[in-house]
Amino acid sequence: MAKWTLEDDVNDFVKQNFTRLGLKKLKDYNVESSISEYLKQSLKGSAKTANKTNFGKPDFSIEKYEIPVIIENKLHAKKLVQSTKDGIKFDDASISNFAVNGALYYARNMIASGKYDEVIAIGIAGDNDESVELQVYFVYGSGDSAFKFMSKYKTLNFLENKSTFSEFLNDAKLTDDDKHQILISSQIQLQIYAKKLNKLMHNLNITAPQRVLYVSGMLLAMQDIKNDNEIIGYGLTSDDLKGVALEAERDGVKIVNRIKEFLKNRAIPQDKLNLMIASFSEISKDPQRDKPTKNDKEIAKFLDKESSINKQIFTFIYEFIYKQIDGFGGHIDIMGEMYSEFLKYALGDGKELGIVLTPPYVTKMMAQILQIDKDCKVMDLATGSAGFLISAMELMCESANNAYTKNSTQANLEIQNIKKQKLLGVELNAEMYTLAATNMILRGDGSANIQKANAFDTPESLYTKFNANRILLNPPFTFDENGMPFIKFGLSKMQKHGLGAIIIQDSAGSGKAIKSNKEILKHHTLKASIKMPTDLFQPMAGVQTSIYIFEAGVPHDYEKVVKFIDFRNDGYKRTSRALQEIDEPLSRYADIIQIYKNGKNAKVKAKWNLDEIFVEDFITPSGNDWNFDQHKKIDTMPNLGDFKKTVSDYLSWEVSQILSKETPRSINFSNLQKLENEFKANGGEFREFRIGDLFEVKSNPQLNKDSFKFSENGEFPYFTRTCLNNGISGYVEYLDEEHKIKGNSIAVGMLGMQFFYMEKDFYAGQFTKTIYPKFENFNCKIAQYFIVLLNKNQQIYQGVLVRDFEKVFNETKCLLPTINCEIAFDFMEKFIAELEAERVAELEAYLAVTGLKDYKLTTNEQTALDIFANSQNERERERE
Repeated sequence: MAKWTLEDDVNDFVKQNFTRLGLKKLKDYNVESSISEYLKQSLKGSAKTANKTNFGKPDFSIEKYEIPVIIENKLHAKKLVQSTKDGIKFDDASISNFAVNGALYYARNMIASGKYDEVIAIGIAGDNDESVELQVYFVYGSGDSAFKFMSKYKTLNFLENKSTFSEFLNDAKLTDDDKHQILISSQIQLQIYAKKLNKLMHNLNITAPQRVLYVSGMLLAMQDIKNDNEIIGYGLTSDDLKGVALEAERDGVKIVNRIKEFLKNRAIPQDKLNLMIASFSEISKDPQRDKPTKNDKEIAKFLDKESSINKQIFTFIYEFIYKQIDGFGGHIDIMGEMYSEFLKYALGDGKELGIVLTPPYVTKMMAQILQIDKDCKVMDLATGSAGFLISAMELMCESANNAYTKNSTQANLEIQNIKKQKLLGVELNAEMYTLAATNMILRGDGSANIQKANAFDTPESLYTKFNANRILLNPPFTFDENGMPFIKFGLSKMQKHGLGAIIIQDSAGSGKAIKSNKEILKHHTLKASIKMPTDLFQPMAGVQTSIYIFEAGVPHDYEKVVKFIDFRNDGYKRTSRALQEIDEPLSRYADIIQIYKNGKNAKVKAKWNLDEIFVEDFITPSGNDWNFDQHKKIDTMPNLGDFKKTVSDYLSWEVSQILSKETPRSINFSNLQKLENEFKANGGEFREFRIGDLFEVKSNPQLNKDSFKFSENGEFPYFTRTCLNNGISGYVEYLDEEHKIKGNSIAVGMLGMQFFYMEKDFYAGQFTKTIYPKFENFNCKIAQYFIVLLNKNQQIYQGVLVRDFEKVFNETKCLLPTINCEIAFDFMEKFIAELEAERVAELEAYLAVTGLKDYKLTTNEQTALDIFANSQNERERERE
């Protein structure tokens, strides 16, 4: 077959396919020279393109269906697509020379124009009829990755008629899993950009408090100014910033003036306008930032000559954030992500303000639990950067589109009404208010009802007029009672039967907010409590939180059960560097909605033990029993496996002081059963005892790590809240008697609530306690026996306030072996010794197999091994 020699040959191939499908030129499709005026306008230069006069010309376009289709052709199969491991390239050369790259470029700009929400982009390339290939993409935003490759579509047959096209759209439409994945990947990508931008601003000497205002202000300056959807002023681009020294032409002044024009055109009330402009004026204050200087390496590739500091920052935001906004997941809190990153530098971890911003996948989940749709009126009285309102608005607009058909006149009118009338945010902090307003503008402008005010002092008329039936909250956790008064106040301002959700430190539900909680229960109903992951707000704050769901205006009926859900395993692991998927998070976030609705009967996708993570139980009027762990019936009776683990953990830690490796082996525990049978045959039985009658809890004299140094030759362990290495983080030389803690005791950290035996005297860090026996014959083996019993209650202890630990600990009940009603300490010792003997045998087998048996040990190593050997020899003599 003859090779094609011209790009027109590829065009002819496409036309032949159109003819085969019954599509007619100028009626069903257009060629480059005859595209419609509306499509032409969408391809015309906009705020996101450098050229504001010319328009793009795709080779073919189809506008007969509900979503436009554009096609780009290239001669030669190798010209189909240009990509790297990071994705499809969008540099000038790739866009010009490759079919897919050019088609996607056109499609993204069509969406960026605001005239389309979705576009189908097709790239076609080949050398003849047999080698020609095509790729089809569903494009849903203007961002670099806001498209979905439709890999199964390898021909143009889906363009034949409305039926075939509808079938294609059903495949192309984003699933719930797609949307969740986009949300997560958007957050990760935005965090990457935030880190880079933060570094750039640091290099350019922009102070930490100014950085977030730079971002929000510059993003507003990039917005087109419209009147009745007609552009009356294009947003600024990097090319508009010239580095001119004249005061009126300085880059910073240009940016601030454009912000003013944009905000004035939005008819923002004068008091709000003055507040926002005062914040953004920081951008123009320093003339030095408008003088051309060497370009930072992070942005140099976008600039052809030295540029001002303001232009460099503007260019980064323009290229990496503004251009990507349409492709970010709809629930993404753009300014919140930026703020979180900058806050680390400005305020450490943000705890000074009590500001911890809720992840977007959680704001979405909470909004879904409240079944927010187009008919809801949603408020947030601690708005922050408006993350909750963004998620609510996204669901409300989606509901309108589903009800009235997307882009229909009725749907668009309803969405306009939602953004102007059905969202209310109140925020006291001026900086956060500015971020919230910016965020809502960037997401289509739901900023009309964002109020700069104290929620508790706002005129009653605001709430009466708004008449909310939904409330979402993450209050400042430094506020009184962890912030619970916010939800108490908010519920009182809602319609009867309205729904509310708050995410809060769960100590508020177990004693920290009793005053507010009792009042809430008098007037409103607690419907559900959802225990969230401990690391949810990492790295900003490591706090245990729960979500509480309420029904407004209906006093709590104590004869009705409350739903308690354990969502600590949400499928993610969070570190300071990344959000890692470890256990079906996409499915779990979808499942949690079903579990809330249907309990143990929920049809779930992920692997759950619904009997373990879902409980229905009653609460009391006390206001201190709202958390999952207080209602989950925990089996506190230890089994043989628990004893194995505890003894093995302790001995493994001791052995690790000698050898850096260990190889688990199967062990025969038949002697343990024989020991227990003999005990029972001699009249032994298990009786219940109160732990408080056997042990005394004492707080430790605390040592801050800054007051000493660890030493390789240190004699005294330093015990902390860690659950690793027997709770020991290092060793120290003798410090003083005042802080030294007596050994032969049990230590516990108040975070993990895991118990450890401390043989030697030791020192301890913050939030630790020591458990001292009230009986005399206490030693390592007796301690190990009790540690098994205590660790079985770990979840119970984790569910109470630190201040209540001693009370709950003292009331803990445990079963102990007795002879003639007296505790059989000798049986406890023998039981643990048997486990140790088997563990020692395992160690010796390991040494023999690895050849370390002939290793010349140090004095300390030999002493430790002798202890193990003596223990085993004693046990052998007892057997004889």
